[in-house]
Amino acid sequence: MTYRLSLIAAAVLAALSSPAFAAQATEAGEPAFANPLVRQRADPHVTLHSDGYYYFTATVPEYDRIELRRARTLDELGTAQAQTAWRKHASGPMSYHIWAPELHHINGKWYIYFTAGRADAHWEIRLYVLENSAANPLEGEWVERGQLKTGWESFALDATTFALGSKRYLAWTQRGTGEGYKGTNIYLAEMDTPLSIKGPATMLSRPEYAWEKVKYHVNEAPSALVRNGRVFLTYSASATDANYAMGLLTAPAGANLLDAASWRKSAEPVFKSANGQYGPGHNSFTTTPDGKADVLVYHARDYRDIQGDPLRDPNRHTRAQVLNWRADGTPDFGVPVADKGKVAAKPLFRDPVEDGAADPVVIWNPARGKWWMYYTNRRAKSAGLPNIAWVHGTRIGIAESDDAGATWTYAGLADIELPKEWGGADATHWAPEIVRGDDGTYHMYLTVVPGVFTDWKHPRHMVHLTSSDMRSWRKAEMIKLASESIIDACVARLPGGGWRMWYNNEADKKSIYYADSADLVHWTDRGRTVSDQAGEGPKVFQWKGSWWMITDVWRGLAVYRSDDAVKWVRQADNLLQGGGQGADDQVQGGHADVVVSDGRAYLFYFTHPGRRGTDAKLDGPEQRRSSIQVVELQEYAGVLRVERDQPTNILLKPVK
Repeated sequence: MTYRLSLIAAAVLAALSSPAFAAQATEAGEPAFANPLVRQRADPHVTLHSDGYYYFTATVPEYDRIELRRARTLDELGTAQAQTAWRKHASGPMSYHIWAPELHHINGKWYIYFTAGRADAHWEIRLYVLENSAANPLEGEWVERGQLKTGWESFALDATTFALGSKRYLAWTQRGTGEGYKGTNIYLAEMDTPLSIKGPATMLSRPEYAWEKVKYHVNEAPSALVRNGRVFLTYSASATDANYAMGLLTAPAGANLLDAASWRKSAEPVFKSANGQYGPGHNSFTTTPDGKADVLVYHARDYRDIQGDPLRDPNRHTRAQVLNWRADGTPDFGVPVADKGKVAAKPLFRDPVEDGAADPVVIWNPARGKWWMYYTNRRAKSAGLPNIAWVHGTRIGIAESDDAGATWTYAGLADIELPKEWGGADATHWAPEIVRGDDGTYHMYLTVVPGVFTDWKHPRHMVHLTSSDMRSWRKAEMIKLASESIIDACVARLPGGGWRMWYNNEADKKSIYYADSADLVHWTDRGRTVSDQAGEGPKVFQWKGSWWMITDVWRGLAVYRSDDAVKWVRQADNLLQGGGQGADDQVQGGHADVVVSDGRAYLFYFTHPGRRGTDAKLDGPEQRRSSIQVVELQEYAGVLRVERDQPTNILLKPVK
């Protein structure tokens, strides 16, 4: 977008050149990953092998098998084919709770160290090993090498191994032998073969600080990194919910690692919940392909509250971020990075039936566990429709997304029932707005035109309908507002209670009016609120400490800002006024919705891709068709802006 020289533009430039923004830009220069890398995979272990592939394994939520996958980049692991290397037994050892596999290449062979229980004794948890002599661990045969004995029999899990000089070590978690002690500790021993340890084990850490003993006394999941003349051993502590966090043990690389006095333990967690990532832990380490940056791979959930047993919640996702280093050679884990999401498709969506998707409104569907998009479905493909008949006789389409808004598939039409006096089955449906009431009922505010017409000289009413399933909409009631020609409702909850609607009053030079309601059913009109220019499709939302209104003014989208949602100040320049470069996005944007999710704001809008150049004067299917697009909003010094030609990483979080 090109900003005119103005005080606002100067403020924007100042913000962009500020030290804070420069620091963000510097951080953005680090390798970034498409988190979550792999959904519903906990306890991740990643190995960058000499063949240039990343090999990945992790705990599957069914706890019944060990999977392997490989890819050239970490970002590609999520789409790489998962191959089952081994399945649990039907009974006896290794028949339950298949946890925390790790894949290691030792002396020309591959080994998987994993944890397993018994179907007849779920918590008889022990360590086991698989072996494969193939060059590619996704090929060849995995041979069971039995239990990895630790020197005593008790609850044991989360084995890892690392080499230092000529020695190889095993680190793992196990319940101690002290009478009455029920917590788990971190142990270390030297290995004489990849299948066995020699000599006694040394306890390196046990739960002693408060943050290690939330709900359960836990030290588990060790992972080693040798750097800067030291051995760093991370571990995870407390219950596997939002309290889960990582600690750190450090020893000089030249010290006797089997002497507990060689190790120093962090008194505070080095990595804990932040930025919408809850319970980060059970990590492994790898590097970027060029070996220039260390990478921390870990799991976390993207919500805090868990229903039921955390072990039965499948949504611990694998994530990755660069591990930085301090000047003294110690690791700086920082905090979990916020997920950026997947890159949204461009165009985001085209209706497969009429190819006329417009006026989108996006809302979470909890019953489906997916995001739904309702849209006006103009009849772009229908032949023989004169003048503007193609924008009449429309029905409301539905698309859905199961990947947080990045891609959308057609889900049919909304089942809307209207009385005959308002057009019945022949009525035109435009621009729905949908909100969820406090009792769980969904409310639709639909613009209804009583039939199909070839001009604009006909009544347009605002109709209220309700639904319990978001598909079938009934109990239609007309809302009496400022005139008999009103369209494009937008509804928002007021901070002090109640609701406010903004809409286009076509009878007053297409000004924006507003009305208030205590129950989403009965509305009191409050009159005009924006009239400096004609516009339609108002969208009002709260973000970054302000109220914002976006309207379609047919030369892009106008932006207004307010402190009280009544008095509005117009931004100097419109959004999406010129064309972009992306597919179906080379023209101005129109009639938008905004979804604010986890502090980020996404602008959903539609385009008429065929309306450019000399073809814009034509009136055929190509000029009539429309596409839905999405771009992330950015705010600097009180000004909204977008970068429509940059990839849009979108991550719509489920609404609780």
